[in-house]
Amino acid sequence: MTHTLQVEMDLNKPVEELTQVISSVLSAHPQNQKEILAALDLEIGNALATIEIKEQKETVETSN
Repeated sequence: MTHTLQVEMDLNKPVEELTQVISSVLSAHPQNQKEILAALDLEIGNALATIEIKEQKETVETSN
């Protein structure tokens, strides 16, 4: 038996849609909410760091 959540998202409203998905997943795992959010926080932090590094490289390249 598996538990799945099928999602149809409006990509014009990514924050609102992702927030609803996260809320749904958290409600399905009330005892693990902190761990899930901490893991998401880490993944989001890594993604932001990657974007910042890319932007810094682009800034250096355009100023040369």
